Amino acid sequence: MSQERQDFSRDGCALVYAGSGGLGQEICRLIASRGANVVLTYHSRKTAADEAVALIEAAGGRALAVQCDVTDPASTKAAAEAAGKAFGHFHTVISATGILFDTPFIADMNPQAFRDVIEADVFGFFNIAQATIPALRANGGGSITALVTAAVKHTIPGDGLSSTPKSALATIIRQIAKEEGPKGIRANGVGPGVINAGMVLPMLATGAKELLDFATNTTPLQRLGEAIEIAEAVAFLASERASYITGHILMADGGLSA
Repeated sequence: MSQERQDFSRDGCALVYAGSGGLGQEICRLIASRGANVVLTYHSRKTAADEAVALIEAAGGRALAVQCDVTDPASTKAAAEAAGKAFGHFHTVISATGILFDTPFIADMNPQAFRDVIEADVFGFFNIAQATIPALRANGGGSITALVTAAVKHTIPGDGLSSTPKSALATIIRQIAKEEGPKGIRANGVGPGVINAGMVLPMLATGAKELLDFATNTTPLQRLGEAIEIAEAVAFLASERASYITGHILMADGGLSA
């Protein structure tokens, strides 16, 4: 497998929750090219997951797709166990989870929509942490990296269904960094801006387009980000190249949060 560099150990694997999504697939492809065996999860998009595995294997890597619902603690734990069974252990955990959301103001928000994003994002990441930290401890440490959003630093009217749960994720990341650092576990996040991939694409065809256009127009670089630009940030923080970085949220947002 051709590699620009070897950033990840071939011993064990990287476990990527929601690796079948637009950003998740690019993260999986990149870390595989840099040495990682990859176990990626999917919720309902089995075809996309299988395609991601096929691309990695065609390039000479090793990958496995596992069905998982991160809102279900048992399913989330089962995915971690499957990764351990397939490759002996995992040294890297990446969360690329997220659901489509609308852009109402808080006063106009559907309470069920708010519950849904809290369940998927906050409880989902909580379940990932509980399913994976014990195994990372047992193997002497590793890294946890989660996608959050630039909105945790830059408030945009109408973005509450994104910024609120992802702000909770950022807090959980810092909590893990403090609590698990002595056990060799690093925890970091990446805050994407408006990215030309993943859930942004279908959102551009909805009422969310106005908010996304506003965010893009107020971004200093004046353009959408690309999936590879987010994957590069995730791959760096997840790898041993970032071995002295923990509790950090890296903004990959074209300057939106500056």
